[in-house]
Amino acid sequence: MTARATRDTGLTLRELLAFDEGGILRLLLAPSGQDVAITGMIIGEEGAARSYEGRIVLAVGVLPSVNDFIREAAGRGAAAVVLRDDPSLDPAPEDVPAEPGTGAEAGAVAVAERAGVALLARAAWADWDDVATLVRSAAAYAGAGRGDRMADVTAGGGLAALASAVAEFTGGSITIEDTAFRVLAYSAIGPEADELRRSTILGGRVPDWRVEELRRSGLLRTLWSSDEVIHRPADGSSPERLIIAIRSGREMLGSIWAAADAGGPFTEGAARALRRAAEVAVPYLVQHRLRESGARRREEHALRALLAGRGDMSTHAWTLGLAPDQPCAVVIADPTDLTHPPTPAPPAVTTPPPAPPTTPSAAAPSALPAATSATADEQREAVVERTMGLLAVQAVSYRAGIRVLRDGGRVMALVPVRRGAERDVLALARELDTLAASLGGAAQGAGPVWVGAGPVVPSPLRAADSRADAELVVRVLRERAASAAQEPAAGGGGTAHDRWAAGEGRGLRRYASAAELGAALDVQRVLDALSPVWERGSGPVYDLVRADLASGGELVRSLAAYLDASCDVGRAAKRLVLHPNTLRYRLRRVRDRYGVDLDDPDVRLMLTLAVRLATRPPR
Repeated sequence: MTARATRDTGLTLRELLAFDEGGILRLLLAPSGQDVAITGMIIGEEGAARSYEGRIVLAVGVLPSVNDFIREAAGRGAAAVVLRDDPSLDPAPEDVPAEPGTGAEAGAVAVAERAGVALLARAAWADWDDVATLVRSAAAYAGAGRGDRMADVTAGGGLAALASAVAEFTGGSITIEDTAFRVLAYSAIGPEADELRRSTILGGRVPDWRVEELRRSGLLRTLWSSDEVIHRPADGSSPERLIIAIRSGREMLGSIWAAADAGGPFTEGAARALRRAAEVAVPYLVQHRLRESGARRREEHALRALLAGRGDMSTHAWTLGLAPDQPCAVVIADPTDLTHPPTPAPPAVTTPPPAPPTTPSAAAPSALPAATSATADEQREAVVERTMGLLAVQAVSYRAGIRVLRDGGRVMALVPVRRGAERDVLALARELDTLAASLGGAAQGAGPVWVGAGPVVPSPLRAADSRADAELVVRVLRERAASAAQEPAAGGGGTAHDRWAAGEGRGLRRYASAAELGAALDVQRVLDALSPVWERGSGPVYDLVRADLASGGELVRSLAAYLDASCDVGRAAKRLVLHPNTLRYRLRRVRDRYGVDLDDPDVRLMLTLAVRLATRPPR
């Protein structure tokens, strides 16, 4: 790793923490006070020859011992050490007196106090790039107030002071905007200000029509790619303007716009003043970006933890702005996993003629038909990504206050529920299903999207319970669809995989609520609990199921239909598109070959569970 200089004059720990408005760092200990100077940054471990004098050291990578890392950094003159905010930190060593707090963090604090080095922890939602950017930007921010009048004025008042100073140096009216064209600061509005400037400042951002106009004219492309001051002549009621991009290296952070709306021309040094202003503005816009990114990622971290039931539920709810007594529910939209067949059983039954004694079955493929090329796979993935992205947008815009998380391929929505408006949860699930179907992903080979609505729980502190039930709903819907798609179609209707990929099947729905599925969710929970027992069991039923699935699964599918039909041979045969005598023959094979007595109620119960467990789609 390498050492990074922050600036020649030392950034102090106090300045670093004051700059960190997003909460990336948390101070654990400062034994020498917060005015200790930070002259540079070390990322990870350096060779023994490298001096750590006055530097802040980031504990990046896998460390054999956090406590030893702290001791070594302190011994080499480090001003501060930053650790990941992780409970796996070393416990307090025996030779260090106990400190307030518990567990690993208390141990690290005790070691740092004894070594005389400041100790900070990185927020759980942040990464090391965030910390490095923060330290570099804080150093630039601290140094921005040194050197000339514009920088000195800005140091005392931030971007608002910078806008006023630039207005004075250029003779124009100033707005400072981020890359989303939101106004971050502006100079005073005079009576001569043009209507566009007034509407931009009052609305807090450049109007959409204006952004589109600038895009069509090519000005935005020039702005994004140029480091120079751009001149835009007056046009009708629109005054002359000077514009410059604000960059950190090649990264675009925002822009400064100067309008000559006071009736007079710009000053002779206006362009030079704008170039200097763009330099001075960099650390302020980086701080703005870190603050916004930190808030967004902190909320995402809180939402992910709340839905998973991890950590301090009350803190997570507070971060999301949710009252502890706010009823809520979780809705999950989950795309089809194209890497698995409709059921784990290798072959599927085709439609035989209704004649005894038996009808040979044709083996179906064990997975969805492979794409003809990598491009086809990429196209399907693109369809799924686009569909799920639009579903996330739809969920956010359905009603104010809904929080949405992209979790892998899934979309999870935490829905605050108004009293008496519990139907809103299922209505959102229905809307997501309608949108997914209208996008045609199934027709493009991406498969259907399953949408599950969990029950309304009395508090966001129990959101994980609603999320768990929503996941069960999705599993039940997917399992029913896979089972229905495997059933022979009397009139043809394509292969099982075709029907599954298109989301077709007997009585198939792609969305449902936990209340609608009722006992089916309890059955899923029972099967989950029994799964370990089944995997290590033995006996005639186990031998039957395992051997038959290995050779095609004909008997297992026949047994499933027979048991689902309450042991009615006629109904089961009709469902399988078989002659009843063919089904009776298969049932005799179950008894004769494997010694499984279908007249025994316990055996039938065991078979029912075994068949369901053995043919469940992958979780």
